[in-house]
Amino acid sequence: MAEPTPPALAAPEPDLDTVELLCERLGELGLPIGPDTARDILRAVLAAEAPRMEAHVREALLTSLDTIRVAAQAAVGTLTSTTPVQTRPRAESPPKPVLDPAPRRATPVGTPRPAPSRRPTPKQTPKVDLGDDLGGELRPVFRRPRGR
Repeated sequence: MAEPTPPALAAPEPDLDTVELLCERLGELGLPIGPDTARDILRAVLAAEAPRMEAHVREALLTSLDTIRVAAQAAVGTLTSTTPVQTRPRAESPPKPVLDPAPRRATPVGTPRPAPSRRPTPKQTPKVDLGDDLGGELRPVFRRPRGR
């Protein structure tokens, strides 16, 4: 469906700041003009560019309106398609606690297993070189990393 295009807006009138800006810029280029001439130039430029600017603004507005319309339709569809939430009927008596059944323990059927024997680990006695000047004190051992 084609949207009817609204009639063109009234011709845009340039602002006083814009007229002064045009006069200054053209004066810097060596083309001094008066405010009336600058206003006429700006009117002509705005009249030529207004349809293009209106088209961009109109397109952005239509996109925004389409987005709002789709979101509203989705919300209405969601609200009308859902069923009301069913709540549980309230119990007339206070609820009874749910108890787990008593744990069943198996009775031993045979002789108990013998406990595994542990072997004592032999203590390693440090090798002491008492011939050092340290008076029998152990020196730290630094090992080189393997895998060179």
